[in-house]
Amino acid sequence: MEEVADGAEDLRLGQRVRVRVRGHQPWGLAVEIVGHEGIGASIDYDDIAGPDRGKPRPDDFPIGAEIEAVIRRRLSDRAPRRWYYLMIP
Repeated sequence: MEEVADGAEDLRLGQRVRVRVRGHQPWGLAVEIVGHEGIGASIDYDDIAGPDRGKPRPDDFPIGAEIEAVIRRRLSDRAPRRWYYLMIP
């Protein structure tokens, strides 16, 4: 596996992180982890405060907004880009 120098070595599952909303997708939010902009990250709608909340409106998370999230799962640890699934508790 090729080593990726992107600062992800200090990211841990369950860690709270600050993220910036980059876009809305049919499945959820495309986000970037503040301070780790080279790492891919996303939040499925089901992982925003539980399934009882329902699908949020785009106004709930405007593009460019910064919000708190928690690292839920690491999807990819390979070059060219690491990817993390996040959740909003």
